[in-house]
Amino acid sequence: MSDDFSGVDWQTARYDDREFTPGDPYEVARLGKRIADTAALIEDQATKLHNLVDGNGWDSDAGRAFQQKTEDTVGLLTASHHRYAAAADALGSRVGSAPSDEHQHTDWATALDHAQNLTRDALRKAKAADADRSHCQKQIDQHPGPDDHPDKKKLDKQKECADGDLEDAKTALRRALSYRDTQAGYATSAIHDAVEHDGLKDPRHHWWDNWKDWVADIGHWAGVAAAVLGVLALVLSWVPVLGEVLAALALIASVVALVCDTISALDGKGTWLDVAIDAVGVLSFGAGRVLGTTAKEAAVAARGASALKDVQLAKDMGLNPAAARGLAEALNGVKPGQIGKALAEGPAELLPRMKSVVKESLNVKAYVDDIRVAAGRLPGEESLVTAAAPKLAQISASSFKSMAQAGKALYIGSQTLPLALGWSNLAPVGEGEAKATGPNLLSGLKEIPGIGAGGIPFYNWTWNAGG
Repeated sequence: MSDDFSGVDWQTARYDDREFTPGDPYEVARLGKRIADTAALIEDQATKLHNLVDGNGWDSDAGRAFQQKTEDTVGLLTASHHRYAAAADALGSRVGSAPSDEHQHTDWATALDHAQNLTRDALRKAKAADADRSHCQKQIDQHPGPDDHPDKKKLDKQKECADGDLEDAKTALRRALSYRDTQAGYATSAIHDAVEHDGLKDPRHHWWDNWKDWVADIGHWAGVAAAVLGVLALVLSWVPVLGEVLAALALIASVVALVCDTISALDGKGTWLDVAIDAVGVLSFGAGRVLGTTAKEAAVAARGASALKDVQLAKDMGLNPAAARGLAEALNGVKPGQIGKALAEGPAELLPRMKSVVKESLNVKAYVDDIRVAAGRLPGEESLVTAAAPKLAQISASSFKSMAQAGKALYIGSQTLPLALGWSNLAPVGEGEAKATGPNLLSGLKEIPGIGAGGIPFYNWTWNAGG
């Protein structure tokens, strides 16, 4: 919800809506009372146990050992009492009157009740102001007179007053929500401080205790890396070596994201929609490799076809065959003596290996070979990259030129759509994360039952992301 409440329907808004002040202060007070009763019971038992050994008759080794153990237990009970008492004080055991100073600390039950009262009052005023401004606007729209008509001017004044009342109501609502957040922070800090400093020996936590969070975070940042590298690989796809290296790195990041998101989905922390989008991203690199290679081979063949035509033109101009061939090769960026080889490498059809795109996606050797070809270090493949070769648009018409153009268009589409989908699905993993790395544009989609499912059926299945 935006700070100007632009999405709020003032006629139906309720004080306990999720975006305002949800919760029941009396239920909070009942919970606080139960915790306070538990604290009192612990204190009573600690006192009785202390009195049991606080006297004579324990002057023996066994007595002193028992007394020591008992004192240790009393200490633990006392610390437990402090923890429960702090929680009870923070929550409150009854709904009281809030202090006049809204920045003064009070228990959460009382604070929530006061915040809801403030919200009710603000929403009541907003509802009335919204109704008035709508009524005035309707009368203005239906008035037959010109804009400077006295009645119309009067209605404009009334609408301005209603607009002002609505802004005042919004200001009051912001104050209510700020009060809610401030008091919730007080309660949270009080409980946290008590737990952290009460001396109880809580089980020691290791970094691997939060491995599921680590997996989710790694998956998120691998997705960010895949998106950035994918865009760079797409933009620089026709740069020898660099384009291939970026594509390989993007593939690695995509596979890491897929593995991590699969683990999160199995645990119920993520969704299977995340996994599906990651899988599309991984497969798109395989499709892109096939399409990109096909387009490059067709472009090489187009240069060969153009060179062959230029050979004939040069002969017609009176050049001898060797000179004609040399001129044609130089004009078309074909290496000496390789016009026939360039033509032979033209694909017989546009998508000759599309059926094995899954295999291509995970074929690490294929990506390494692409890099070696681009660097001109794979024997027999040098013609795929020719220094200072003319652009495809500069090559005269040939049967392979249209193939290369279509392949290039399909390659760009195979990369752009999955990249856009993957980036849109990135959700922030921490507060204050930039929109660029966590736009979370598909969050609403994951709230649809089934689509936002996660976990393992019949074990930890959640029907949607919020389930």
